[in-house]
Amino acid sequence: MGVSFEILGPVRVHRDGEAQRVPAGRPAALLVTLLLHAGAVVPVERLREELWGRCPPASALANLRSHASQLRHLLDSPGHPARLPAEHGGYLLRVEPGELDAAEFERLATEGHAARIGGEPELAATLLGSALALWSSTDPSGVYGPVTAAAFDRLRERRAVARETYANCRLDLGDAGTPALLTLLRDHVTEHPLREPAWALLMTALHRSGDQAGAVRTYQAACRALDGELGVAPGPELTELYREVRRHAPRSPVPSRRRVAPHTRDHPDIRDRPVDPLGRRVPHELPCPSAPFVGRRAELARLGDALADARRQPVTVAVFGMAGTGKSALALRAAAAALDAFPDGQLHLDLGGSVADTPPPPLQVATRVLRALHPGADEPAPAGIAEARARVRSLLFDRRVLLVLDNATDAAQVDGLLPVRGGCALLVTSRTPVTSGDAPALRLDPLPAADALALLRATAGDRPVDDEPEAASAVVSLCERLPLALRTVSGRLTEGPHWSLSRLARLLRDERYRLAETGLGPRLGASYRRLGSAAPIFLRLGRAHPGPVTAELTAALTGAPPEDAARALDRLVAAQLVEPAGPGRFHIGDLVRLYAAELAADEAGADRYGQTGAGASWR
Repeated sequence: MGVSFEILGPVRVHRDGEAQRVPAGRPAALLVTLLLHAGAVVPVERLREELWGRCPPASALANLRSHASQLRHLLDSPGHPARLPAEHGGYLLRVEPGELDAAEFERLATEGHAARIGGEPELAATLLGSALALWSSTDPSGVYGPVTAAAFDRLRERRAVARETYANCRLDLGDAGTPALLTLLRDHVTEHPLREPAWALLMTALHRSGDQAGAVRTYQAACRALDGELGVAPGPELTELYREVRRHAPRSPVPSRRRVAPHTRDHPDIRDRPVDPLGRRVPHELPCPSAPFVGRRAELARLGDALADARRQPVTVAVFGMAGTGKSALALRAAAAALDAFPDGQLHLDLGGSVADTPPPPLQVATRVLRALHPGADEPAPAGIAEARARVRSLLFDRRVLLVLDNATDAAQVDGLLPVRGGCALLVTSRTPVTSGDAPALRLDPLPAADALALLRATAGDRPVDDEPEAASAVVSLCERLPLALRTVSGRLTEGPHWSLSRLARLLRDERYRLAETGLGPRLGASYRRLGSAAPIFLRLGRAHPGPVTAELTAALTGAPPEDAARALDRLVAAQLVEPAGPGRFHIGDLVRLYAAELAADEAGADRYGQTGAGASWR
């Protein structure tokens, strides 16, 4: 049975080439939400909030089941697997490759951008033209919840970038400002009046067509739009283009900042490098992911929405959480998804806050950013942190650069790097929040159970999980649904056929080995080293019986005054070693408790041998 889904416009479903009637209202919204999360279980709680907001009626759950039943009637066919099964407290919509227009748009756009970077503008124009053709002339206009609406915003931003890249390719191929290209660009600047590259492309196309007066009027319209919405004047590129048009000078076919060098057969190591028009190297430092990534769709949506705000002004986005939750993996995935929005470069620095005893000081961080943005510059080293940050801001001014600063220790490492104007974004990951003000901050928790099991399946393989489902669930639980722990313990299964999930579960149940097997010890150590005066209380809690902890119980166990115990618990919460579990109650995870117990035992052993100081044996 052939099924196709269209959501880049009015919602449509075709089965075997025939249009199906999609129930309007919330059933259609449910279908779109599930399509944007195709292949993943969407929890009932999230669907209820998407469809009814934060105050759903008492009948929401029953109505949700009814809407799902309507969709099954629409999608299912006798003799074929169910399209919309209920799994793990949610719904999963199965969509095959090529069936969803939004997924096809993403694929074609990605391949088109890659072809442009590879110096193949003709192929790029074909791919990007096919991608843009998937959008209906009627924009998606359904009433959706925040996550689904954010997903559509990202798709629209991706379409905007695809249009501009397509126009650049057409100009690369010698388009002389044809009516089709001018119509596309006029519609584009009407929809996105604050995108300076769009105005530059329209000016260039008008200049190519011989309409210099139209190009001048376009510049004046850009000035009005930017001043009226943002209170700023056009950037130097658009202004220089205007001067060239006024001089009737011939214009380069690629007006955007990102330029592609032609193929150089004799020097394959330097071909196709993007070059900034001012001679600055465009850095692309994001590493390729080396481990499976599962779930986190809502979190990716929030980060994508926050990074999209860099179109209007520089933004700082923060991700924080306890050790092992996958903050770095999430940040890199979000950065890769936003790659096209930052054509002037992407930087990646690991600031060592996850394991390092002595993370780099702020001056070293700013100097490292300087080297990436301006390599080989014949300038004296900055005299101090203030001068280094000022140079960074000058280099980033009016550019679109993404800085991913991973594993930050404190705010001093990341402060003062963004300029007052431009499309730059700073994406920071840290154990504890290191940003202040109104910077969006996302706390990352362990994976939901279904996603954690999916990650185990992705790392260990389908067969072990299918053969031993109970052992697989036990491994997920013993790893506390932490991505780092699940990836680490899965390595045992690659050592040979003598390992199985049942044996792995037995090993993890033994508290003597569990912490070492998960690989969390060194990362928990980075949190412990920041506890200061709360460290002794943390060690005493490690010996306590597992269960909820209160300030009164902490005071009784440690002998500390009640106020000191309460303040120590606040420090432990800030270090992501203890979780609030209600008013005045706190929870210590088993892996953290095991770490505290091991430290306490090591310290006791160190004291017997005459060593002093908290944690002397592990330093």
